[in-house]
Amino acid sequence: MPTPSPSRTVSSPSAPATYEAALEELEQLVAQLDAGQLPLDQLLTRYQRGAELLAFCRARLEDVENQIKVLEGGSLKPWDAA
Repeated sequence: MPTPSPSRTVSSPSAPATYEAALEELEQLVAQLDAGQLPLDQLLTRYQRGAELLAFCRARLEDVENQIKVLEGGSLKPWDAA
């Protein structure tokens, strides 16, 4: 069975502890990518991390939405911010 390459293991940080932590890290990554000053290999690594963080955030939002559906009796109600 092949072993994972060391660069994959080192460059794959763990999942964020919270939605807010993921969002903050994602915002930092976007700023770095927008600056356009990264070498190609770092650009790709950071893009991949951003995709992981985006998936994490979407999953957390979906989880919360499902919990709200349960609390609201199976249907989401319009948000009234007033």
